[in-house]
Amino acid sequence: MTTGLSREFAYRDKKLGDTEAITVATAADVFYPTSTTMLLLRAARRGLVQRPRALLDLGCGCGIVAIVLAKCVEPDVHVCASDLSAAAVRLARYNARRQGVRIDCQRGSLFEPWVGRRFDLIVDDVAGVAEPLARVSGWYPRSVPSDAGRDGTRWVLSVLDAAPDYLAPAGRLVFPVLTLSREAPVLARARARFSAVELVEEQWYPLTEELLAHVALVEELVADGSIHLEKRGTRWCWATRIYAASGRVRT
Repeated sequence: MTTGLSREFAYRDKKLGDTEAITVATAADVFYPTSTTMLLLRAARRGLVQRPRALLDLGCGCGIVAIVLAKCVEPDVHVCASDLSAAAVRLARYNARRQGVRIDCQRGSLFEPWVGRRFDLIVDDVAGVAEPLARVSGWYPRSVPSDAGRDGTRWVLSVLDAAPDYLAPAGRLVFPVLTLSREAPVLARARARFSAVELVEEQWYPLTEELLAHVALVEELVADGSIHLEKRGTRWCWATRIYAASGRVRT
């Protein structure tokens, strides 16, 4: 598969000692990796158990998370990935072949392709930005749906509800919460489903030019609590926070 490919994305995390980059193709109709992807991968790599049996990249896009994890584990580990987008699944499979790793990549919404499966690690990278901002941010190609709701919590809440049924007994879910969404209900749901929820990575960023061009919308979302910003110096900033959850709460 080469039709429609655009620029490449090179992943390397110097904080984890990487000396060479892993490069994947991207496409105009597939979500491009962001700094959130980088933080998710750092948290996932640090949280890998010594001998995992199965890993899942949920909302895989171009496949970079699954590919990097596949290179960090033994060849017999079952690395899986899925996305709602058929274009993303095709691209992830292409990138996996290009990188010489085996990934079971399937199309479907959230956990649909994995009924009855259990994973030692699930990395959640589904849409999680307040929908009005997602559409003007420049992060989502026109053909890539977000549909995360006005406060950006729709999909991550669904993941948190379902994830305990797809984790091995000692498994971990790694998921992001952007302050460009309503963080409090996400953390409340996580703590209702898991006995341990730990903040493992955090990074702050200034509002981009694309978002500043829609300042009235930003202010409206701040006012109704859909997003949270902080003034840092002279600039308004938002954060990505990565959490690791484990230990199912029995009800």
